[in-house]
Amino acid sequence: MTAKEGLIQQYRFLYRTIAANLEAMTEEESILQPAPGGNCANWILGHLIVVQNNALALLGEPPIIQHENLPRGEQGPVTGPENAIPFDEARTRFLASEDRFIGALAGLGEGDLQQAGFTDPFGDSTTKGGLLNLIAFHQAYHAGQLGLSRRLVGREGAIKAPGAGAAA
Repeated sequence: MTAKEGLIQQYRFLYRTIAANLEAMTEEESILQPAPGGNCANWILGHLIVVQNNALALLGEPPIIQHENLPRGEQGPVTGPENAIPFDEARTRFLASEDRFIGALAGLGEGDLQQAGFTDPFGDSTTKGGLLNLIAFHQAYHAGQLGLSRRLVGREGAIKAPGAGAAA
């Protein structure tokens, strides 16, 4: 497997995991705050969108969605519908971005992935491929949080063991 094929596989799993964890979750459930101090599914999806918008920009693609309530580092938790993102629209548009994202990723050559001049969040130098790999890790971390959010609102877990109706 090439580095590009590995990245494509990671992002395909990411989209499948997010889709499974968000399936049937309602707007109302998306803003239920876990206690103490956790982020709700609405905030987590918004954060995933912000980072995926950055990854799309890295690939020369337009953003998934822009909204004033997309969480930025300085924003606090979602406390109600007034500072939430439109959950159903955000979920639909995030999931609909998969083919565009994978297509742009598939269009990269090995030289594109080795392109230097990028800095990771820890301040270290990296390549475009290294940054895309780090973003995949970040997104997977938060996709797991969506699984916890799903359970916190009383829904059954979406990710099953192989052979037990596995979603991802």
